[in-house]
Amino acid sequence: MPGVIINNRNGEAGYDDPTIFIRGRSTTGNANPLIIIDGVEREGLSRINPYDIENITVLKDASAAIYGARAANGVILVTTKRGSLGKPTLELTYNQGFSNPSRNLKMADSYLFAKVSNESRVTQGFAPLYSESDLQKFRDGSDSEYPNTDWQDVMTKDFVLTQNANLSISGGTENVKYLASLGYLNQPAQYNYGIGKYQQINIRSNVDIQVTDNFKFGLNLAGRLEDRNRPYNDRFTIASNVMLNPPNTTIYWPGTDLLRPGRGGVSLVNMVSGNSGFTEEMDKVLNSTLSFRWDIPSIKKLWVDGSVNYDTRYNFNKRFYKPADVFYEVNGDYERTIVGATKSSLSEGFNQNSATTLYGKINYENSFSEHKLGAMFGYEQRQTNYDLLSASRSNFISSVLPELFAGSSAKNDQSNNGTSVKTARQNIFGRVTYDYGGKYLIQGLFRYDGSQNFAKGNRFGFFPGFSAGWRMSEEAFMQSLSFVDNLKIRASYGELGNDQIPSYQYLSSYTYSNRNGYVINNTDVSGLIQNSVANPDLTWEVAKTWNLGVEGTLWDNMLGIELDIFKTRRSNILTKSSAVVPDYTGLALPDENVGIVENKGFELQLSHDNRKNNLKYGITGNLAFARNKVIFAEEEEGAEDYQLATGHPMGTSLYYNAIGIFRDQQQVDSTPSLVGAQPGDIIYEDVNGDNIVNSLDRIRIDENIVPEINFGLTLSLEYKNFDLTALLQGQENANIYHNWFGRVIPLDGFNFPERRVQDYWTADNIDATMPRNEYGGGSRNLESSTQWLLDAGFLRLKNLEIGYNLSSSTIDILKVKEARFYINGFNLFYVYDNLKDWGLDPELSSLWDYAQQRVINVGFKLTF
Repeated sequence: MPGVIINNRNGEAGYDDPTIFIRGRSTTGNANPLIIIDGVEREGLSRINPYDIENITVLKDASAAIYGARAANGVILVTTKRGSLGKPTLELTYNQGFSNPSRNLKMADSYLFAKVSNESRVTQGFAPLYSESDLQKFRDGSDSEYPNTDWQDVMTKDFVLTQNANLSISGGTENVKYLASLGYLNQPAQYNYGIGKYQQINIRSNVDIQVTDNFKFGLNLAGRLEDRNRPYNDRFTIASNVMLNPPNTTIYWPGTDLLRPGRGGVSLVNMVSGNSGFTEEMDKVLNSTLSFRWDIPSIKKLWVDGSVNYDTRYNFNKRFYKPADVFYEVNGDYERTIVGATKSSLSEGFNQNSATTLYGKINYENSFSEHKLGAMFGYEQRQTNYDLLSASRSNFISSVLPELFAGSSAKNDQSNNGTSVKTARQNIFGRVTYDYGGKYLIQGLFRYDGSQNFAKGNRFGFFPGFSAGWRMSEEAFMQSLSFVDNLKIRASYGELGNDQIPSYQYLSSYTYSNRNGYVINNTDVSGLIQNSVANPDLTWEVAKTWNLGVEGTLWDNMLGIELDIFKTRRSNILTKSSAVVPDYTGLALPDENVGIVENKGFELQLSHDNRKNNLKYGITGNLAFARNKVIFAEEEEGAEDYQLATGHPMGTSLYYNAIGIFRDQQQVDSTPSLVGAQPGDIIYEDVNGDNIVNSLDRIRIDENIVPEINFGLTLSLEYKNFDLTALLQGQENANIYHNWFGRVIPLDGFNFPERRVQDYWTADNIDATMPRNEYGGGSRNLESSTQWLLDAGFLRLKNLEIGYNLSSSTIDILKVKEARFYINGFNLFYVYDNLKDWGLDPELSSLWDYAQQRVINVGFKLTF
């Protein structure tokens, strides 16, 4: 889908929600799009049962203005399936999945680890730790006392079995139409020896009832249960330990079942299993909608519709720590040692949020000869409530009973907390449409939004929109061009709002302290403490969006084209002032409407569809480019002009420009450098030419983790009962930054990426592309620099599916309406990328994260 940027930043089941941007970013704050599910603002897009979805529409231009608040970031409209007239239809779908990491960071093996360890010791003036004989044993694996452990291979399952099933029934009469579905998803964790799973159950019921000829109502109910279970340690801690664990150790001491300590004295088995405790989280979600439509009998083409919506989510989370042990070898024997705290601790939390949305509108549509007129006026209000309660205890007598009452009752060993939050919005909106002969199309719309985030005088914002279309292909002068099936030019302008900031910044806020309040008569007294300054002038961000587009089909729909050029100028962006408040005040400055950002680009989509006898095929390619630029921002004083954010894309950072590696001391002495630079350090450019390298020489790099260019190619093929679909997805003009690569510290028991030492500086390799091994330091080579800024461009085969539909004669024998069997794959492989040598996934934002999963599914769909 052109203009929609979707990236999966991690692959942990239950926590793998993608980041979504529409036409890039144009605000320094919250840039998430507004999600509308069945007409109501709702969360959980990635948790909807995909078999329940009828269609997805993305609003990117002025048409989004009808949604006002938060529409500045674009709108994603999701419509779920409903029943239709006919006998009951039962549909059963089942997938058996096989998943494994799509890519793992390539770490050094034991031979390379030992070799670099020796070089590190020699650099520090010590004798090598390993002899040539030792190195050879690590290399050839001839001696079990010299192991070569690939920890990612040992700790990660070859593949994980996942299951996804869905059962639905739909049908209806003239008076009642219905759809009900039940979905189940099971995704275990990827680690051997580990605990962890994600299970999800979805249930949905959509019912439409025609009460009279001019009145009907609908009832939608959707429930979801999410059960997450994982080790006590988070995914970042586990992933970093798996990757950095030294390869010359093993899980158990040789010939025993005693856990051997690894990096930091920790056993990976303890980390991924329940030995160190567990984390549990459960979500219960209910979305409900009661809707109606009344066609007013006395006025034709006039009707009123609306809905009452109540959504609630209940979350329970529990995290229990248990002391775990490892064994150290002492004088030929093994001694048990507890790692970390010696007694258990427990924290639990309950939180619940609810949203009530009232929605109503009056509509009119009519035709007069070649004229079509439509009008709509509506009202909406929304209120949310959030409540939190949490408690913890430590110093458990035993780790057998993970319940709060079993923890210590001492005051310093327990705590509790609680809070609540309320939000509200209120708005009116309207739209007028006019169509003359299917050739000239005009639409005007508005939304008048009110948000509790602003003071009374600034609470409401007016957001208009206007669009026009001209179907040139309907004009008489186009009739001679027989190859043109349809050609339409359209233009739009709209203003959209955004209020996604912390609430109540127009008020001074206070915090209650029962320990550090006030001192009266040399005694601590509880009380209220001011912690922020009010800004009563705070108001809406406003995005003014222009869009010009052309779309058409040619040669009997064999070629389709759609081109959009857009520009968005967002003003009043809510951001922090550059002013500084002394720490001793304890105050935080509120946001101010000071930022201006411009975002512009284009989207192009080409498609071709054709049929030849039993062969039907289609190909669709899309390309999108979006580049933003900061027009105005509060800047720090004293910076060089080229370091300012103004004039550059948002989210850019300052880096030293790495231009090589110092070959020898002579080059260090003759070249401007950071204080203390040595041969083998990175050479940083003296940008301002003052013969000194310092923070004023950092430059702003325009590319960041959000790609400016996105492209894709969709292929479809049908031949008799076989079908094939494929999706290729790619991005360019994106970088990821990992300065941890500057470290090579095997003497501390840390492993390191293989690529980092393939061409690093030593006295025997002075023309290196990687800096030296700076054991015990690293500050000069760990500076933020372009040395560690990596190109995140790629083209990936994202999806591939091959299916077969049983013939009519076979399904008659099986007594089913339809039967389809298929195999599909997700995240299959990269066609190209720039991080293969590192073993990095270009979409991951952290080195230490759960890898994206490659998934192969085998499944079937039966319709009765």
